[in-house]
Amino acid sequence: MIDKINVKNIVIAICVLFSLLTITSAGFSLLRGNYSDTELHLLLRFLVTTIALGSLLIFKIFPEWSRARVHSIHYAATMGSIFLLVWLSGLFISLHPDAYRDIFLNYTVIYILITLIYFLGQKFRYKFS
Repeated sequence: MIDKINVKNIVIAICVLFSLLTITSAGFSLLRGNYSDTELHLLLRFLVTTIALGSLLIFKIFPEWSRARVHSIHYAATMGSIFLLVWLSGLFISLHPDAYRDIFLNYTVIYILITLIYFLGQKFRYKFS
């Protein structure tokens, strides 16, 4: 799995995940009766996706470390970068009062789900190989 992490695969993963997140978000917004999404919000979602997936190259930097340790470092680095992105965007636009809480919860839930899928995939691939 780590051998497949390269710039081309990360760019493809960013595009796929961004598309899935945008479609899911649009579906929930439409169900709640909200029929607009700002361009800035879309760009910020793209930046968050790029930070999260683009930083996967960290797994190649520390191949001898345990997966749990690298995942912890990866999560802390990306969450810090995303908080910095929210703070920087707050210099130019008005943030929702719960902006930091919302980005923390949204990012953490998706991060945990993707990490669980990764670990379960690794476990079952070795079990059935």
